[in-house]
Amino acid sequence: MGYILNGVPWCCATGQPWGGVMISWRVGSALYCFHCDRVNASGVCVSGERFCETTATEQCYVKKVYEGTTVLFGYQGCRNLCFPFMGCSHKYTVELTCCNSSSFCNKF
Repeated sequence: MGYILNGVPWCCATGQPWGGVMISWRVGSALYCFHCDRVNASGVCVSGERFCETTATEQCYVKKVYEGTTVLFGYQGCRNLCFPFMGCSHKYTVELTCCNSSSFCNKF
């Protein structure tokens, strides 16, 4: 569960404010992103390591799953209509980060 600090909703596990929604479409050159079907807690890709190329409506993303403040595993790749997100359950926090600033901006 999250909590309120000075009127701002914060996530239980990471101690970070819950993010807003950002929609961005890239005009021009495509981005290249790291892609991994499964990243371990040490940040090493253990399944499906490759690169992907974004389309006009895609961004690079990183998705991390935490238990408390400890990263358990994650994913990375290209995502259509990427929306930053942080959600908490009883025990876990899921954080989705999107980027389109440069190629390979989604390093785990």
